[in-house]
Formats: sequence, C-alpha cells, structure tokens
Amino acid sequence: MRIYAIFVLAHLLADFLFQPDNLIRLKQINHKKSRFWNKGIFWHSLIHLGTTFLLLLVFGELRVETMLAALCIFVCHYLIDRFKFLWKMNEIGKFILDQLLHFVIIYVILWAFQLAVPAQSLPAYIVAFGQKALPLSLSSKIILVGIVLMHLIWVSGQLIKVIMNTLQLRPFEENIADLSKEASPLAENTPPLSPVKKEPQTGLYIGWVERALIGILMVMGIYTGLALLATLKTLARFKQLEKRANAEYFILGTLLSILLGVSFGALMRWIIHY
Repeated sequence: MRIYAIFVLAHLLADFLFQPDNLIRLKQINHKKSRFWNKGIFWHSLIHLGTTFLLLLVFGELRVETMLAALCIFVCHYLIDRFKFLWKMNEIGKFILDQLLHFVIIYVILWAFQLAVPAQSLPAYIVAFGQKALPLSLSSKIILVGIVLMHLIWVSGQLIKVIMNTLQLRPFEENIADLSKEASPLAENTPPLSPVKKEPQTGLYIGWVERALIGILMVMGIYTGLALLATLKTLARFKQLEKRANAEYFILGTLLSILLGVSFGALMRWIIHY
C-alpha cells in the first residue's frame, strides 16, 4: 500500500496546496453544462499528474505500471471534477463525496494494475497495520506523516470553511464591515466612516497555524498546551465576541479546529511512534 499512499499524498498536494484561487476561478468561469471541456480542470488535473510523477520519482516508484496508473487517474480526476458541478447536494456533502471518490478511484486503478492490496485482503491488512504488525520503513513513515499533515492543516481548513459557508456564518472581518455600514454620521458635516478592508484569508491562516501548533503539542505529548492555546485565542478575540454573529463563528470554528487538530495530531503521533 506504499504506492497507494504516494498517490494519495500527490492528490492532497495537488487539490489543496497547489490549487490557487485563480485556478479555482478559471474552473468556475469555464464551466458550461453543454460543454465537456474545461480549461481550469484540465490544468488542475495536469498539476495532479505532474505532482504524482514527481513523488513517484522521489520515492523510487517511477516505472511503467505506475506511470500508466497515474495517466488513468489523471483522466478520472478530470471526469470527477468536471461532473462535480452537476451534483445536487449541499457543499459539505459535495466536498466529502468528492474526496472519497478520488480515494476510491485511486485504489481501484492501482488494484487493476496489481499495485495495491486485493480487496479481499484489505480488512486483514488494515487490522495488522492497526496492531503495528506490519513493517514500516522510514520513507513510508514520511509519506504517511505527509498525508496526515495535509489533513491536519489544509484539508481541515477547507472543510471548516465549507461548513461555515453552508451554515451561512461569516468571518470576523465581514461582520465588522457590516457594523461600519450600519453606523450613522453624528452630524451632517461628519464624513462617512471609511470602509473596513475585508481580509477573509486571515482567519484561514490563523487556523493553519493553530492546527499546526495543536499537532506539535499532540506529537510532543504536551496536552496542557491545548488549553493555553485556546485561552490565548479567546483573549485575542475578546472584544469582538460581544457581537453574537462573531461569537457563533468563533465558537464553532474553534471547536471544529480543535477537534480536527487533536484527531489528526493523535494519528500523527501514532505513526511517528509506530
């Protein structure tokens, strides 16, 4: 399953780290129901293919079978992302289903090329891995830690963002901007309040750093540091929490971030100490 792990890591890197906002906009702009071709999705799938080849080369698994499998996955990746626009479900379900489909497709294609554990042996393989009965090389550990790290920081961040958008909860900066719009001038000659510049990415970056710190604390076994981290974050936002919308956004976002951070941090610790 080492090769499967390499393909999964490549997928996560291409989907979350190597997919900038302008590429996402290109995918949306080029989307038309009557047209199969989408330039944005093609470039994204090509980045995915390039990332896969690079990781296969780095970890010494670049050979004919893996390259053919990568090309098949490239085609399937394009198809999934192309028809994802047609799915009739909320953004949370679409996000989860999209990732699950990619993981399953990668496994099926690798299995077809005899590069993955057969389906009938998969449960026993998972049990043996959970019991630490399988040998795990240093390079395999690095790949697995990379996968967990991607989930810890970037995948969790995107999932939290999707949940917040689905629940129609807005970042602090947007709520503060609304306050400036609602404020009325004290006198006729009083100049209007200058609009607050929205910085919707700020909370995303804070979340990345927060979960990275949680992961470090979990790996090091400093669990009391989690309470200190939550306290510092609350103090930094204390004044803004007087507004109900801000409080709801902060509480739900922080709890989700801590839950995902602790879960993936514990998994990372387990892999490191395997």
